[in-house]
Amino acid sequence: MKAHPSTDRRHFLKAALATSAVFGAENALSQETTRKASENAGKAKNVIFMVSDGMNHGALSLARQFRVASGGEETHWTKLYRERPIVRSLVETFSANSCVTDSAAAASAWGGGKRVDNGVLNLLADGGRVETLQQKLQKAGRKTGLVSTATITHATPAGFAVNVASRGEEEEIAGQYLERRVEVLLGGGRKFFSADLKSRYAAAGYDVVESKEALAALSGEKAAPLLGLFNESHLPYTVDHLNVAELKASIPTLAEMTKVALDRLAPAPDGFFLLVEGARIDHAGHANDAAASIHDQLAFDDAIGTVLMFIEKNPDTLVVITTDHGCGGIQMNGVSGKGGQEIAPGIYDASSLAFDRLLGFNRSIEWMKQNGLSGLSGPPLGEAITKYTGLTLTAEQVKAAQGLKPVLKEIYQDHTGIGWTSGNHTGELVEFCAFGPGSRGIPAFMQNLEAHEFILNALDLPA
Repeated sequence: MKAHPSTDRRHFLKAALATSAVFGAENALSQETTRKASENAGKAKNVIFMVSDGMNHGALSLARQFRVASGGEETHWTKLYRERPIVRSLVETFSANSCVTDSAAAASAWGGGKRVDNGVLNLLADGGRVETLQQKLQKAGRKTGLVSTATITHATPAGFAVNVASRGEEEEIAGQYLERRVEVLLGGGRKFFSADLKSRYAAAGYDVVESKEALAALSGEKAAPLLGLFNESHLPYTVDHLNVAELKASIPTLAEMTKVALDRLAPAPDGFFLLVEGARIDHAGHANDAAASIHDQLAFDDAIGTVLMFIEKNPDTLVVITTDHGCGGIQMNGVSGKGGQEIAPGIYDASSLAFDRLLGFNRSIEWMKQNGLSGLSGPPLGEAITKYTGLTLTAEQVKAAQGLKPVLKEIYQDHTGIGWTSGNHTGELVEFCAFGPGSRGIPAFMQNLEAHEFILNALDLPA
């Protein structure tokens, strides 16, 4: 039946108005996109290169889900994709001798622009030394800072500044940092800096601090170089830092270290490069510890928040956020309603309930091992696990977990749905995103070593 002519006209007018509104909104959106995209034009004065070490997409997803489940907003990282003109790339992470890289080879690809063998820092197979990013920046008058929740002499920060045959030569790395005058060094690894070496740093004009209190007491934007060592080895996992008063009082967070590093580097007249590494996401992957992974990923996200505050006043700064490789293959696996999940049977209906059990975890597996739980058995072990995770284990599970054996990860998975593919690095393509001046130069797909030239191009320096 044909519509009445007046009805046709009404429909036409409604459609025209709707179309006009859509195109008007699209035009406004286009203008806003163009305005924001202009932030990515030109050259950068500063570069902040942020690395969530060992992170796969599962770790990124779970951290966001956890923050929302615990009553917070979504993560800074994922919000950036809607609120900033992010340029994204997928990155192949191979080393010179393997399709699965370690952190030394991955950081050398970034820091030296060459692929080297696993375990090596900026040395080629023929023994040739690769000129590092820090050395190139120093020649151009730029300052360099390295911040990490691992030992500051660990593979990822070292890859931007040193040349050694083995990543394990951390005392040698500590010395090379001073010889090459890396301006800011903040992290763990006190045991690799002898009293004599720390004295040499002080004599060279560095402020040397070894506690959160001493770090907080430093004056604001002071241009003097800085060495901060806050633990003998790596800094503690964030899940432990949040729940153990003495750790919270004595050791700064990644966000706090990042703030101080930016204060120290900001006055540099010719600009700076700052590496910020959330190192213990990788360690949690090796340990198959979901709670440790998620909390350290969120601590890294807090550091992103600190960087976002900095760039509001320093828009001439390029920000890169990425990872060097995956580790462990963490993933939330769908859980169907069945016995023990306290929900009627259904396809994946128990998944949220299982995931939310992570809200009760307040210690890492590492902390529990270091604090005597490995020696417990029977009901005392079951009670301790309940205290630190909120989980109630069966007698069979408690027996299997004695000594905190690797089977504990399977018990955790039974309760939370979170599983792992291994305790090793993985070889998948990883996320690489950036915004700010110079970020237009990122291709949609690249090899990890291409990031070196990208950074130099963004700073208008020769590769």
